[in-house]
Amino acid sequence: MSELPMNNASGAVVGAASNVVYYPASNTHVITYTGEFKGDFFLQDLAPSLVKTFGEKRIAAFGEFFSYLFPPVPVLFSFLLVGYLSSSGFPPLGDTFVIFSGAAFGALGILLGGQLSRVADYHRDARCRGCWKPFACVEFEKPEIRELSTPYSYSINVTRYWKCRHCGCEEARSGDEGIVARKGDESSSSFLNKAICKSCGKKAAYEEFKRPDVKEVRRCLMVGVFTTRYYRCRHCGHEKIGVEKQHI
Repeated sequence: MSELPMNNASGAVVGAASNVVYYPASNTHVITYTGEFKGDFFLQDLAPSLVKTFGEKRIAAFGEFFSYLFPPVPVLFSFLLVGYLSSSGFPPLGDTFVIFSGAAFGALGILLGGQLSRVADYHRDARCRGCWKPFACVEFEKPEIRELSTPYSYSINVTRYWKCRHCGCEEARSGDEGIVARKGDESSSSFLNKAICKSCGKKAAYEEFKRPDVKEVRRCLMVGVFTTRYYRCRHCGHEKIGVEKQHI
């Protein structure tokens, strides 16, 4: 578990990491930090031709199809085929190959769907809002990410900065970029029974003083799940933020 340190005060508190600002009166945290540029992807060079041929809406629809609807088809077909081959006396080793092939085709479908979705996103992102030329904009500054956490809600906003290579128009665009943000459940782990307060040194001192925040970020075949928990020492009031990471 990584930590974002906090300070204690009666007003807004700015932490040393990730610019954590805490408002005690409303038990609200505002966490801001710098993100990364959108990276290149496999079909980027083909994106203009694909959009010109099929259109952005169809490309996006193809992306959804291959990401969610197509993958179960080869997997289901492989199991049906295995059942038929088994009843026909086909060697067991062939069953394994058929199932593996079905799973591989399903995974390729997910990868293709992700690439097609990136093509549609790239077309929307790189169109200049000044001269309206497609695929004209590039990011000229790293994005700013703002997380707003209250006792009852959690939201994420990403602001990216784009500049047109033709007319020089600059624009800031904000959105959640498909990141799932929600409130989680309080911890049931043994961490709180073992943790020692870094301020007063007492054992089993921390308790969660707010429901944690959970964000889910999809990356190809995996989803990164980040759980941010808020702890306070019941003896001295020292506070800290812990971030748990896992992939599913």
